[in-house]
This record gives sequence, structure tokens and C-alpha cells, in this order.
Amino acid sequence: MPHRPLTAVLATADTTGFHPGPAWFVFWALVIGAVVGTPVYVVRLVRNRRNRR
Repeated sequence: MPHRPLTAVLATADTTGFHPGPAWFVFWALVIGAVVGTPVYVVRLVRNRRNRR
């Protein structure tokens, strides 16, 4: 059976008494960090290239 963490989280969330562990919070912190951080990183790269010219 392949490892699918998102599927496992969703399956666990459907049961009553769902209490996420630390790994669940770390996973979502990384997802949110990537969503916020990627555009900031891309904008900095574009601005640096424009300033070099």
C-alpha cells in the first residue's frame, strides 16, 4: 500500500474524536510556509535580476 499522508489525515479526520499529532501540524506548517514563501522568493529573484541590468 503506498504511503499517502494527506489521504490518511483525511480518513482520520472523518472519525469522531480526531486529535492530530505533532506531525500533522508540521505538515500543514510546511504547506502554508511554501504557499506564502514561494511568491516572495520569486518576486525577490525578479527584482534582483532587474536591478543587475
